[in-house]
Amino acid sequence: MSQPVGSKLLTAAVVLSTVDYGEADRVVTLFTRDLGKVAAIARGVRKGQRRFGAGVSAFGVGEATLRERPAAELMILDGFEAGPGWPGLLEDMAKMAHAGYACELVRELSPMRQPDQRIFTLLVEMLDLLDGAPARTSLLRSFELHLLDAVGLQPTLDRCVRCASDEAALLDEDGQRFDWRLGGVVCAHCQSQGRGAGQGRTLDGPTRRALLEAQQRQLREVTEWDLPEHGACREVLTGFLRHHLPRPLKSMEFIAKLNHARVQSR
Repeated sequence: MSQPVGSKLLTAAVVLSTVDYGEADRVVTLFTRDLGKVAAIARGVRKGQRRFGAGVSAFGVGEATLRERPAAELMILDGFEAGPGWPGLLEDMAKMAHAGYACELVRELSPMRQPDQRIFTLLVEMLDLLDGAPARTSLLRSFELHLLDAVGLQPTLDRCVRCASDEAALLDEDGQRFDWRLGGVVCAHCQSQGRGAGQGRTLDGPTRRALLEAQQRQLREVTEWDLPEHGACREVLTGFLRHHLPRPLKSMEFIAKLNHARVQSR
């Protein structure tokens, strides 16, 4: 979607991240309904400019007024009218951690300036569900899988990526792997023939089936669903995401520390 230089665009947006700039400004990364992911500078926001309100912060949602600058990568954020938002996210550490991870993952996997209604809707739905219900591993894994699908990196879990076999009895034999580079399951037979790419993790039947179910369910269908094999599912997707991300996600490290602290406190 093109926008003439100097013209203004009003679009629904979610704040993915912010970085303070200078004494009064802030660089804001947004995922917008009409432009996709954009980075913009909000001048004077840290001095309490009324045109921004309190929305230009973590998990802020509302209507952003954006303007292009000649020969500049950063847009100008002229205003941000905050919506109701998700106050429940800030009252629970686990919810905050999962919401931060969702926003960071969208920021890192989404290309700049490519509108994608599906990603925008997915992120808003994820934050809606987190706001209204406890943070759950099943929701996090399902969100990862749906986002990977939306950005063109959907893992192949229902058949072997080498021989295309979709028979569960063949797929779930000892020795199959989830291959990071090939983007899916390599059955035991193909693996034994050296047809894998050499990167990945062993994958047993229950874990493959749990991941496939999380991939096929809608987000709203997993809020009360206990993901089987959740530890193994996490390891598979974490490895796959790390293969495609340029750097480790800070929010992923925070969730790991939070989980470790919970285990230690029991």
